[in-house]
Amino acid sequence: MKFGYGHEMPYLYGMQDSCGNVKRNIPSKQNAIITISRKRNHPKMEQNNHPLISFGIPVYNAAGLIERTLLSALDQTYPNIEYLFVDDKGNSMDIVRRVVNGHPRGHAVRIIDQQRNQGIAVARNAILDHAQGEYLFTMDCDDVIVPDCIEILYNQMRSHPVDFVAASFVRMDMNGNTYKGCRYDDTIVEGGTYPVARYRYGEGKELFVASWNKLYRLDFLKKHDIRCRPGHYNEDPWFTYQVILNARSCHLIPHCTLYYTCNPESVSGLSASRGYTEKIARQYVEIQQLKSNYIRPLTAETFYRNLLADIMQMSLYHAYRIADSRLLPAALRKELMRQILSVCFTAPARGHGGKRTAKYLLLRVFFSLPMTLKCGMVGLGRTLQVKKRISRWVHFKH
Repeated sequence: MKFGYGHEMPYLYGMQDSCGNVKRNIPSKQNAIITISRKRNHPKMEQNNHPLISFGIPVYNAAGLIERTLLSALDQTYPNIEYLFVDDKGNSMDIVRRVVNGHPRGHAVRIIDQQRNQGIAVARNAILDHAQGEYLFTMDCDDVIVPDCIEILYNQMRSHPVDFVAASFVRMDMNGNTYKGCRYDDTIVEGGTYPVARYRYGEGKELFVASWNKLYRLDFLKKHDIRCRPGHYNEDPWFTYQVILNARSCHLIPHCTLYYTCNPESVSGLSASRGYTEKIARQYVEIQQLKSNYIRPLTAETFYRNLLADIMQMSLYHAYRIADSRLLPAALRKELMRQILSVCFTAPARGHGGKRTAKYLLLRVFFSLPMTLKCGMVGLGRTLQVKKRISRWVHFKH
């Protein structure tokens, strides 16, 4: 999740699948601000054989960036979209209302009034609660999508129905320069039990952790009660973990449909430059324990050891980030490191659980050590500045 903006950026428009930069200025036409009702009936119907797609954007403190995001969303070529913009009580809603009021698709917008700021996770859950479409797409309020993003994703979903379609993306800095993001090979994952989990954890394939830039079947999300953890700033890891473990099919596509804004003033940007705050650190402690509890029914699966290895490796990574944070006093760093290195695991069922890989065995040995020794080794790693090497272990980049 990224919020807490304030920088001005050029509006990027007309981007093609190759993700080349084509720029135009933000329109200067001024429009009267209107009030957009939260309650408007949008029947789940097909419009010229195009099923309704719900499109959600949580909006909070994105005044310098929100206009280009909204225009990229409203200018989609796909014809049947309901837009759900969540007002999380930041500084951006006057801009949102002006853009919506002046756009031909303004009638398709519903603004969800949160009454008070409740955070990104609650905002995303509000989108799930209000969505009436057959499919759901979400994006952050500082990113940009290509004009045919939804059309591309839906065409893939229509040609081969799956639980979700995930597209590729590139990163973009505050000056509009683009960098490598995540590019998938054209891959359909299905068949057998837990095929997506086996693909990600059993085979170690990449499936980017973000909840955005994916088209989900809404009934899939609701059937498995997949939601964000209220209060979490970084809501993606837990949401996507539930998606991966419950999905029975997915389609990864090479089409680049989104520009991910690398914003130094966002939560993720500040965490990267200054380190974890106490709240962020405690949320990662909670996520690792949530994961451990969630996978207990899978102890007999052949990829279970890989799931354990992922939790242990991420716990070790976050312990390092806690130790390296400049925002935490020494006593609190020690307390949080002990908590995240004490995550409880359920052992694989006898005779099951897959191969005892070298990484799994190494991590099990580390986590069996006395706590003082574990914390000391993490502290030594911080002293030796092994951050870059450790970051290559994880399946997402900060």
